[in-house]
Amino acid sequence: MKKFTIKTILFCTLLPTVSFAQMFQKVWYDGNSRAMFYRDALTGDLKDSDTTSTRSEGEGYTAIDLGMHFTPNEEIEIFSEIRVKNDFGYMWGAGAYVDLRRLSIKGVLNNRVSFNIGDMYLKQTDFTLNNFNQELSKYEPNVFQAYKDLIDYENFYMNNYWRMQGLQSNFSYTFYNSIESVEADLFASRVRGVQWLGEPELLMLGGTSIIKLENNISIGVNYVNSFEVQSSSLDTATYYNPVTNLQLKYKKRAGGLKYFLSIDFGGSSRGWNKNNGGADFETSGGFLRGKTKVVARNFNSTLGFKYISPEFRSAGAQTRRVNFMSVPSSYAYYTNNTILRPVSMMDIITDPNIYNHRLSTSLMQYNILYSAVLPYGEATPNRVGGDMVFNYKNNNSSLLASADIAYFQEIIGQGTTQRRSLVSSGLSLKANIDKLIGFDNKTQLELSIISEGVTRGGDEIESISFNSSLLSAGLSYELFENLKIIGGTKSFTGSGNEVGVQRDEYDQIIGFELLDFNSKENIMLIGLQYNFTKDIYFSLQTNKIDFDDKTSETEKLSLNRIYFMFNMNL
Repeated sequence: MKKFTIKTILFCTLLPTVSFAQMFQKVWYDGNSRAMFYRDALTGDLKDSDTTSTRSEGEGYTAIDLGMHFTPNEEIEIFSEIRVKNDFGYMWGAGAYVDLRRLSIKGVLNNRVSFNIGDMYLKQTDFTLNNFNQELSKYEPNVFQAYKDLIDYENFYMNNYWRMQGLQSNFSYTFYNSIESVEADLFASRVRGVQWLGEPELLMLGGTSIIKLENNISIGVNYVNSFEVQSSSLDTATYYNPVTNLQLKYKKRAGGLKYFLSIDFGGSSRGWNKNNGGADFETSGGFLRGKTKVVARNFNSTLGFKYISPEFRSAGAQTRRVNFMSVPSSYAYYTNNTILRPVSMMDIITDPNIYNHRLSTSLMQYNILYSAVLPYGEATPNRVGGDMVFNYKNNNSSLLASADIAYFQEIIGQGTTQRRSLVSSGLSLKANIDKLIGFDNKTQLELSIISEGVTRGGDEIESISFNSSLLSAGLSYELFENLKIIGGTKSFTGSGNEVGVQRDEYDQIIGFELLDFNSKENIMLIGLQYNFTKDIYFSLQTNKIDFDDKTSETEKLSLNRIYFMFNMNL
């Protein structure tokens, strides 16, 4: 390990000299540098009753991710990113390590066909391949940006793309008749490698083709297929999951307004092939979604409808970010019984280690408390209903407001003929007060509320009544140029009863669990933030964190946190 570290450092040190001797402009650099530290201290009832946990704990590190771009000619670019990280509390490099974080080769063939080999970011549609946002992140105030940047960067989250490894190629052709252009994007990815006496190799193949017509109509065909390679394992059955999505889009400008109409429909099949031929288990399902969007100078509004069948499955679109089976970073085990602490709002907002960055071939577990309506994003199965979204901004963008509401029903009941009714709504307001009333110092206020509700009729065991709400607020005030004081809060409450499901290896429901909720969680922060640029800043803050589940005598936690983050994107 030490030899590898020394060789890597020498390589990074000598490379610029060698490159300069050849041709300086053929090599350029980017990357990220970060210093992070936090310390948590127990407070509240747990501090007195828990005699096995430390009174305080924390961690920190410095890290540099150096990205090197080699362009031997105009058609080829080789990119590598090396991470050098040192945990606080070690001397002489004892806590340091070097990793190859990313590696890829990009190029263009004959000025027409581009390709990418190695690490790549992929996204198609909400139903084929999409990395949808985690729960509790909607309308999040900017004062929590330091935590969000850490989570997104460490888990390779970028604009709902999945970071994958393989080969990608795309090309386009322009015509001069009724067809304006044809675009195609193809990829092959290795999602999971061969494992010794374990699961077989998992591959994903896919492609997108978009045909644009001269009358503002476009037709898109999206296809992905996740499948296990039978010959790579001794398992008796291997998984496959092809998904197809056809898109029709139309846009028009009239009377100072822009109109966008879109229809998505398609289907999936999912099963396990036996090694001796035939299917061990197979299901299929479909979906339909329609949207109408109107865009004006100061507002836009979207009205939508969708139907997702109960058996629709898509590994690329239904894989969740938060892994509720993971171990939290802060006070993972607590109380005198040393039990594993469940993932809470604190962890979802602040802890990058509870997040998942690999596609899952089965429906991942989720917590109804935080995501009852659409736990698997837009592709959540067994839903029919509609939604509406409205956004407004004034002429100088000093006031921005958003509102949304959605209503869905289950297509079939789970364990009963009664069906759930699910409602979600949200309201957000962002005001740049300095622009509104003429302050010299930049001042921004953000307020939002999100709520979910689930109901179901029937007898005492069947009936469901659950409600949750998340109230968020953020305030930043510029003391002088680039230095601002920040304050924010998130308050979550959930109460009522629900029924959880237990699934077998084929995602079929085999049991139910009666759940009762009565919990309240709060996160408050106040601190200072200095922005050298938009992407280079430091944030020093103190957090007050409380979690209280009144249905359990043990699930309580109160912390005071000091948090420092210096972030620099090159």
